[in-house]
Amino acid sequence: MAEVSVPETVSPAHRQQSANRFRIPMIVIAFAAAFWLMREAYAVIMPAACALLLALAVWPFSDAIRDSMPAKLRWVGAVAGLLVVLAILVAFLIGIGFAGTHVYDLLSSFGPRLQEQVGNFPLPDILTDGPDQGADKLVSNGMLASGAMTALGITTNTLAGMVLILFLILLMLTEADDWHAKITAVAARGGDRRWLDIGRSVGEKFRAYFIMRLILGALTACLYVAWLAVFGVDYLILWGLLAVLLNFIPTVGSIVAGTLPVLYVLVTRDPATAALIAAGLLVIEQIMGNFVDPKLMGKRLSISPLVVLLSLLFWSVLWGVVGAILAVPLTVLLTMIMAHFRSTRPTALLLTDQSSFEDLDRYIEPNG
Repeated sequence: MAEVSVPETVSPAHRQQSANRFRIPMIVIAFAAAFWLMREAYAVIMPAACALLLALAVWPFSDAIRDSMPAKLRWVGAVAGLLVVLAILVAFLIGIGFAGTHVYDLLSSFGPRLQEQVGNFPLPDILTDGPDQGADKLVSNGMLASGAMTALGITTNTLAGMVLILFLILLMLTEADDWHAKITAVAARGGDRRWLDIGRSVGEKFRAYFIMRLILGALTACLYVAWLAVFGVDYLILWGLLAVLLNFIPTVGSIVAGTLPVLYVLVTRDPATAALIAAGLLVIEQIMGNFVDPKLMGKRLSISPLVVLLSLLFWSVLWGVVGAILAVPLTVLLTMIMAHFRSTRPTALLLTDQSSFEDLDRYIEPNG
């Protein structure tokens, strides 16, 4: 009689080992695919991410206005929330426009002096008296036209992106009650309230982050201006405004805000004065970064400083300046989501500066 072969059974340990062998390559592939998608779909994903964060931030205000209105006027709450966001964006655009104009004038004014100090080293036309007078006028006009078209394109894209963000915010705030009811119904059916908790937590932490960044930027600007005024440095309003605006870019922003006035003094005055100003600004930055900032922020955004720097690099490569501004809020959003799911909780713990899962649970609470 012929023998019947019995297939060997695969042990659970061997099956788990095989699964682990492919886990890291699959994670790498998924990460690369997500990075590619977010970069290629920047025009859609970036406005949606901005709108979501801003809508979550003004949601309590909009909800309070909506609840105080009659049934037919509940839409006023969404409009009120939108107007708050619009006022913030307009204020930032005005500040950026003011700073950009004055930086351009500043570069044009001390450019010739910088040319004298660096000798024969070639500088851009903006830092000198302009293009070579002997250059072909047609080429110069072409460069001006190209620069004008580039500036027009950037302005048009920025305005279009802002309009899209505001429209998405209005839709999100208008349908907030419906989505809240849907998520509540799903949570009641499955006993899972994670997405409600995530929304509340992210909104609370983003509001805290924005307000604290604004306060810290204003305090830093006041100290910068006071120290620079002691030495009679010009353009005090510009340096203060840059300190406020660049404070929203973690780590790198404060370095740039402190370096620009030092470079200006180095070119227009003498190295000794520039060194004294640099030392004072460094002391101010150390006090603000190591003492005032932790006291104000507390444990609201307990993201590891190393993770903050790495996230700044990642989001800057992905989305440029907008990514640098959104680096911390987006990292907090991803951390909050991962902290609510068992399989990704270890990763969330590594991203924060918490030391245990019990501390992580307290951190992700809506009022944590």
